[in-house]
Amino acid sequence: MMKKSFIFLLVLTLAFSAFLVGCTPKDTTTDTPTDTPTDTPADTPADDTPTAPTSPTGQITIGNTTELSGDWAPYWQNNAADYDIWNFINGYSTVDMTFGGEYVINETVVEKHEVTENEDGSKTHAWTIKDGLVYNDGTPITAKDYVASVMFWSSPVVGEMAASNDYGYYFTGWKDFSTGAKKEFTGVRLIDDKTFAVTISAENLPYFYELPLASVAPTKLSFWTDDSVEIKDDGNGCYFSENFTKDAYEARISEARMSILFPSSGAYVVESYDEAAKTAVLQVNDKFAGDYTGQKPMIQTIIYKKVNQETSLDELATGSVDLLSGMASGDEINAGLDLVDKGGFAFTEYPRSGYGKLVFACDFGPTADVNVRQAIAHLLDRNDFAKAFTGGFGSVVNGPYGESMWFYQETKSQLNEKLNQYPYSLESAVKLLEEGGWIYDANGNEYKDGIRYKKLEDGTLMPLIIEWASTEQNAVSDLLVVKLQENPDVAAAGMQINQTVMTFTELLNYMYRDSSVDAKYGVPTYGMFNLATNYTPRYDLSTTYTTDPDMIKQGYNNNYIIDEKLEQLAKDMVLTDPTDRDGFKAKFVEFVDRWNELLPDVPLYSNMYHDFYNEKLQNYNINSLVEITQAILYSYVTE
Repeated sequence: MMKKSFIFLLVLTLAFSAFLVGCTPKDTTTDTPTDTPTDTPADTPADDTPTAPTSPTGQITIGNTTELSGDWAPYWQNNAADYDIWNFINGYSTVDMTFGGEYVINETVVEKHEVTENEDGSKTHAWTIKDGLVYNDGTPITAKDYVASVMFWSSPVVGEMAASNDYGYYFTGWKDFSTGAKKEFTGVRLIDDKTFAVTISAENLPYFYELPLASVAPTKLSFWTDDSVEIKDDGNGCYFSENFTKDAYEARISEARMSILFPSSGAYVVESYDEAAKTAVLQVNDKFAGDYTGQKPMIQTIIYKKVNQETSLDELATGSVDLLSGMASGDEINAGLDLVDKGGFAFTEYPRSGYGKLVFACDFGPTADVNVRQAIAHLLDRNDFAKAFTGGFGSVVNGPYGESMWFYQETKSQLNEKLNQYPYSLESAVKLLEEGGWIYDANGNEYKDGIRYKKLEDGTLMPLIIEWASTEQNAVSDLLVVKLQENPDVAAAGMQINQTVMTFTELLNYMYRDSSVDAKYGVPTYGMFNLATNYTPRYDLSTTYTTDPDMIKQGYNNNYIIDEKLEQLAKDMVLTDPTDRDGFKAKFVEFVDRWNELLPDVPLYSNMYHDFYNEKLQNYNINSLVEITQAILYSYVTE
């Protein structure tokens, strides 16, 4: 996640513009591709299309309403803008994904891949990497760099620093290694300079996405530590040299976390970052050998900058930015289509693999009560909200999924019949609150009007006041003020919602309770947040709803909901044979049914993304399956 869920699973975004994805398409011009994406975007130009360059040239400025924080590594946070930078500067995974969503061996990296089924039911994937791979500074990449990724990002050292340390979660011995119970990670082996192996534990097999599960990318360990920290393997699994401790390296790791001197194994290198302007400048990594097809970047310079929703399209029109990705609101999309009609600009649309939402903290305050969460859902007309925000380019969903996901589309009618739609109803909201014990006034008498209270076990009274954290310059937040916070029926139900506006980075810190940034964030403060989640084709929520106290302390389960049935259903979903699509779908329905009842989030909409861009950007073939970084890799510019 990205923080606190698997980083390849989802990223969180500001719930209004950049990197939100969607639903019902509008009739479009020929600028919008309608065919199923091919495995590799076609580079052969039409007669009237400029010829692609043979070497990197030109620049493009990407505008994003989600601001950069400079915290690129997605193990403490999972800001979608920061994650884009991370993907631009990281590469060479042993498994890559095509534009059609198929996971394949990355033959640019892998010389040999062997799979062994072990007697205990586990499965070992041995990888031999090719010679000649280097970081941008020329340092050779060896098998030890791949092992370093699993070891470092599974270590108790980073776990104690409030980072996600689940990189090797599915591998044998992860639990003992990640908690410090054992020094060796038995499921990770360093065989020689070119070969390493990872073993998926028997309890995690079969696994629906097995090939990407065994994928590993390189990490330059000395960047995070120094040259004295070593990884060794005496035959029982990899382990760190004794000098690798939190006391010795916490300061170094914290410094590296925010450094722009990040060693790159990807297509680009961060040249500069302006914290005040929230702008990063990236240059081509001339040492990059290419992705799984050997594709290398053809755009020399990328400027990635913060834009405001109100002025973003003006910036596109005037040339201040060249690409606006993931435009989500109806007002933005219609204004963008008007700009395209004037000439000089193009757009691509694609359905979203995720949803905008209200996120609840389910372990304290009023939102710990499922009746309160369900009452809030009844007090927001979600169909009206989705229509008002998306302008018809989206729809309401009733679980943690998006319109583009195949297993949702193939179970849609079943889910529509099975799930609670939470239709708008003050009567239903009041009934739920009364059933939940919110039946007192401030003096402990029978509730008549005003704010409701609930009597706790210690005899104290809790007011039905929801503390809501939202982000600045956020169209969804503004609409929630009108449609929810200031809705007279909210007050009539005996509820009060207090809004606190902050930056997106601050919101994530409070939601993650990230005390490593500041102690204040570690104190539960807000019971409700609004933002959004996007998923990759690997849909795995195994740790998203974990009940493991140690994992929750490290920041997993950002809803802080403790429900063993929900947790098990999430695990069962991926513990399915890769060939059993029907079994996966059936388990998905079971999971969503339970989720819909507990309602850790209120889904607001899933929508149709529109990317608007200057026509100088050519061969830009983004879709709902790939990151913008992959689409840019195959693009080029004409001046």
